[in-house]
Order: sequence, then structure tokens, then C-alpha cells
Amino acid sequence: MKTILIIMGRYLPGYKDGGPVRSIKNLTDRLGNEYNFKILTTDRDHGDVSAYPGVKVNEWNKTGNAYVYYVNPNGFTKEIIIKLASEADMVYLCGCFNDYARTTLALKRRNQITGKVVIASMGLFSPGAFQIKKWKKSIYMLILKAAGYFKNVEWSATSQEEVKQIKNIVGNGAVCHIAQDLPRQVESKLNLTEKKQGELKVIFLSRISRKKNLSFAIDRLQNIKGKITFDIYGTMEDDEYWKECETKLKKLPDNISWNYKGEADSDNVIDIFSNYHVFLFPTLGENYGHVIFEALAGGCIPIISDQTPWDFQKTPVAGKSLPLKQTEKWTKELQQFANMSQEELCDQSKQAIQYAINESERDNAGDYRKIFNSSN
Repeated sequence: MKTILIIMGRYLPGYKDGGPVRSIKNLTDRLGNEYNFKILTTDRDHGDVSAYPGVKVNEWNKTGNAYVYYVNPNGFTKEIIIKLASEADMVYLCGCFNDYARTTLALKRRNQITGKVVIASMGLFSPGAFQIKKWKKSIYMLILKAAGYFKNVEWSATSQEEVKQIKNIVGNGAVCHIAQDLPRQVESKLNLTEKKQGELKVIFLSRISRKKNLSFAIDRLQNIKGKITFDIYGTMEDDEYWKECETKLKKLPDNISWNYKGEADSDNVIDIFSNYHVFLFPTLGENYGHVIFEALAGGCIPIISDQTPWDFQKTPVAGKSLPLKQTEKWTKELQQFANMSQEELCDQSKQAIQYAINESERDNAGDYRKIFNSSN
């Protein structure tokens, strides 16, 4: 059985990073009986000042279908990365903008890591994501390329579009593999909250950051008629951005009530979604979007930007994917949902859940097997 060392910023029991944690959790759940997954990560969640209770630091911990080695935030030393990489057939590196990524790539460049290194781009090079702090990221990438840090490494992307994004930044010589993120397993159940015509319960659930585009969502609610509830869940990643959003929220008309509901535990996300009618998510870019899948699984209809792999062209009643520039379409769709009856929405929710079930039952792990089996 091959050993795959995954290096990432945070993992379970953390949940504040959202998608990356869920991606790796789903991967180890699906393939943990075929590969020996070992994960090197920090001992605390995003923004926390203390370690997770109950975990052993600088030791292996059994977590689900993986063994996890927790270190303190400054613990990604050359010594520990060399040691753990030498015990693995492959290093699977989550992202390239972090200190652990720079250290790992430097060690690979110096041949102190002899096994294959594959970088999961994690949507970092999508136009919307890369645009945030663009000059800083551009300079960073130029330095790493000039230092040869991307020689003799390969890339994992979730789509052909992401391959283009990687090559646009890294260079046409980048060796890329496509392996779509794996969804979690879901149950077939419908527990939709009550819906009356002229009422709508809307949820935004994601990190509070410019990339997730909460400000745009608030603007789209401005002219919706009816009794509207808008609840916001997510980690406060960008305090300055939240203040901008809060200013807009306070200016919403009286027919719209809003609440910030705090962080959402990943294990409870599907149940949370089942209490709402619409998931409003005008993200600037997602390489997969686990939260979109989780909304579908909860019977909550996603109204999302077209900057994700989810387009709903063949099943338009399961969700809506809209261009960010066409703001009137967003308002029109939201108003249509507000005007719906319980029966109309229930029919769409059933199809959303079935969409999620079909997605979760597809055996799409084969591309990861190809990546991991090519480690020699």
C-alpha cells in the first residue's frame, strides 16, 4: 500500500478553512482503504491561539482514514518535512503560497526530497482569487519560478479550465493532472423549512472574505419584495471587509431582516442548509465548491456565480449559475423564489437533493488513483 504524505495548513478537527479541509477529508474517506494517508498540518484552526484539545503534538494521531501529525504554527521545519517525506511514496502539497509550501519546494529543488511532489492548486490561480493581492502574488510566483522551485514537480487541478489557469501563471511546461474534488456521502431526505408565497429565507455560508463576495449578495437583495430573512454564516477572515458589508446590511430596507449567525461546524452544514430556501453565493472563484454541493444535499437551491464548475445547464431547477455582470438576472431569480409556493419550492428541493445524491454516488476517484499510483 502506497503512503501519501499530504501537507496542508489546517485539517480536522478544524473547519474554518472550509473547502480545503473538506476536500482532503472526502479524499481520505473515499480512498483511505487503498492508500496509507499521512497528513502534516498545524495544531490549531484558522485564527486560534491555542492547540486543539486532545490532540498529540509532534506525534501521529489517527483521524478517520488518515494519520495526522500536528505541529505548532512554526513547526514546518526542514527536518520534519524531510523525515516525513522520506517515509512516503509521494508528497501531495496543498497550495503553494504558504511557508510549508516554500520549504517543501526548496527541499525538492535541492533533491532533499527524492519522491514525487504534486501541488494541488486549490483554485488559487482562478482570475477572481488571484486578483486579490495580485501584485504580491505575482511577484511571489516570479521569485519561485526564478529559483526553480517548480522544476520536477507536478500539479493537480480539478478541471481543464484550472489547468489553463495554472499554465498561465506557472508556464506552459507545467505538468498537470485533472482530478475533480470528491463530494461527501449524503442521505436521501427532505426536511425543508416552511415556505409561504411572498417570503424567502436566504443563507450565505462561507468565509467572510472578498473572494466570497458577500457585498455583492447584499446588493442583490436590496430590491427584493416580500418578507426576506438573510442569515450569514462564516469565519471572520477579513474584518475590514466585514465592516464594509455591515454598513450595507444596515441600509437594507425594512422588509429584509439579517443576522450574522457565526461559524458553521462542517458536520452540521447540510442540516443548516435544510432550514433555508436559497443559498446566495456570488463567489469570485471556486475550483469545486463543497458548500454548493452541501446546499444541494440540504435541499437549499444554490444561486451562484458562473465562476465555479457548477453550471446546472441540464438541471436548471436544481440551481442557478449566473454571470456576475448581469446583476438584473440575480434580482429576477431571487424575486421568483420569493414568489414561489411551498409546493413549487418543494419540487425544486427534491431535484436538488437528487442531484447531490447522483454526484456523491459517481465513482470519480479514478483520477486520484492515477496520480497516486504514478509516484514511483
